[in-house]
Amino acid sequence: MGAFTLDAQPRERLGKGGARTTRRGNMVPVVVYGQKQETLHLSVKAHDLEMALAKHARMVDLHADGKALTCLIRDIQRHPVSEEVLHVDFLVVSPDQKINTDLPVRLLGNPVGVKQGGQLRRLMGKVKVSCTAGTLPDFFDIDVTELEAGRNLLVKDLHTDAIRLLNPDHVAVVQITKARLK
Repeated sequence: MGAFTLDAQPRERLGKGGARTTRRGNMVPVVVYGQKQETLHLSVKAHDLEMALAKHARMVDLHADGKALTCLIRDIQRHPVSEEVLHVDFLVVSPDQKINTDLPVRLLGNPVGVKQGGQLRRLMGKVKVSCTAGTLPDFFDIDVTELEAGRNLLVKDLHTDAIRLLNPDHVAVVQITKARLK
């Protein structure tokens, strides 16, 4: 289901010291929970995880102890200065399970308003969505080609079949500001 597959190994040592030891070995400590299973404390290769995150993956297939688990990336903890991934929480999901999560917004097309001299402003970088795990995309794509100068696109203007938006309807996602006269 997930576009990325990560191989995980069990962690023997838990806590701060165990996490530091794991990170020294170019691994990232992770926790896997959900679907009435016991919590698993694992580690994955830092490089493989960074590759998945660079592609904005939301779902991954996690292979641990001979089991394949389809997981949603629930939380990522990063170092405040270096942005290095310190810890990740994975939520085990089934394809038909309903989930709520944030999706990054991706704008498609060249707006008419920009060609008229306006400026494109993205007001929301993420939208809150509710959908099944099997239909969860990596991005929420918005076509802004028809957006004119002085207009904005509200949450209520976005139509999707498989995904329900949880943000308030009156919130603007994108707007084209008019150019000022000099």
